[in-house]
Amino acid sequence: MANLKNKFALMTGLWLLCAALVQPAFAAEGLRIATFQTDATPPVGYDMGYSVVKEIRERLLAKGVVITGAGKPFVMLAVDWGGVDGRARDEWHALLAKAAGTTPDRVSVHTLHQHDAPGAAFFAYDERARLGLPEAVPAGVPDKRLWARSVMENSAAALTRALRQAQPVTHVGTGKANAERLGANRRLMGTNGRVAFHRQSTYTNVYPAEVAAQIKVDADVDGHRLSIFHPEEAKAAPEGLIDPAVRTISFWNDNRPLAALTYYASHPQVWFGKGIPTSDFPGTARERLQKETGVFQVYFTGAGGNITLGKYNDGTPRAREEFAGRLQDAMARAWTATDRSALTPADVEWRTTDISLPAKYGAFKDEARAVAADTARPGNERLAAISKYTRAQALEEGTTLVALRLGKAYSVHIPGEAFVQYQLGAQAIRPNDFVAVAAYAEGLGYIGHERAYGEGGYEITVSQTTLAAEKVIMDGVRKLLLQ
Repeated sequence: MANLKNKFALMTGLWLLCAALVQPAFAAEGLRIATFQTDATPPVGYDMGYSVVKEIRERLLAKGVVITGAGKPFVMLAVDWGGVDGRARDEWHALLAKAAGTTPDRVSVHTLHQHDAPGAAFFAYDERARLGLPEAVPAGVPDKRLWARSVMENSAAALTRALRQAQPVTHVGTGKANAERLGANRRLMGTNGRVAFHRQSTYTNVYPAEVAAQIKVDADVDGHRLSIFHPEEAKAAPEGLIDPAVRTISFWNDNRPLAALTYYASHPQVWFGKGIPTSDFPGTARERLQKETGVFQVYFTGAGGNITLGKYNDGTPRAREEFAGRLQDAMARAWTATDRSALTPADVEWRTTDISLPAKYGAFKDEARAVAADTARPGNERLAAISKYTRAQALEEGTTLVALRLGKAYSVHIPGEAFVQYQLGAQAIRPNDFVAVAAYAEGLGYIGHERAYGEGGYEITVSQTTLAAEKVIMDGVRKLLLQ
């Protein structure tokens, strides 16, 4: 990724030296895994975007694994946040890499994309400060950049501690089971080949008023109806294209399970805008299963950009409990269905390829920069311009695709709110192997498949990419899975 290479080029030699010093001891011991986690809960008064934190009822977590003994160590982490931009991702990768004695290209950080949760947009934070438009911070509430950085630093410290208790890995496990009533495609097509009906996360209008009003305006312009205003239609319509399978990759020391990574593609959002940070139903299911099995659990949200709970969700606390129970049941069935196979260092590969995605507003980013710098303009116009050019530049600076090979199992890591077609497409490349997909590796917004850009709909209206994104991403995924 271009910005990472520029920012940390001078430190690469140091990381390589650290890796060289650390690796021989690990390599002599074969494959080993360590698990780590840290608290990622924002404080009361913190602005999460859709709402300000009013109270804390549960803890948000950053959970990860580090594996040594197959070349330089590699790290995978998933955090209960809405998203991170490329600058925040780069800093987090660098901190975890240093802690693990590896290089940033051997680290992958994902968000689960819960909506009542914080995020980290370092590029936008820095641009606002540079242009004299810093976000107001209430007394007693930490600066967003400093607070997010503290969570990152704490996760790196937790990783360092965890390495001392790393356990031998002798086998990899794979299992899957279909989830029931946990996802439906949000894009229902009309006879004209365009989206006629958009199924949101709920079929009842529990959205914050300002959010509901804005998406209604966008829907009217695009010409589609919204489920929150047509609940019976949302419930009656078929699920449409989804990936129903919950997939689990696990690591074992002979017969003893050490850690499990679970992947499922659906928006992790029962409701939002309440001011109460939550890991939502995936976090509940994850922690309950960990308590039940005694096995460390990490959850990755798959390519669910166009998948929500909206066919089944009335946005109530009861619904959240039901969804957590359904996911936990599917995770447990996937765990029961696990097949194990021997795993050696020769079976493990961390593969990466850099890509640059086409930006919808790339041609206008210089104009947007000029608007943002114009102190005579209203603040809201300048802030909108910052959002436009930072997103366009992030796409052009590039991101990284990852495929971790574990024998005949693959964990594929892609950015943004990618549509489920990317997940199904990745699995189709190796139909006889076990392929799991984790999305949201960087907050690049919705990434539709090529045909979607001519079909309209909410996701395409707000997408920052163009229809050329599918070829770029799938060419990269194909390269990683077939090399």
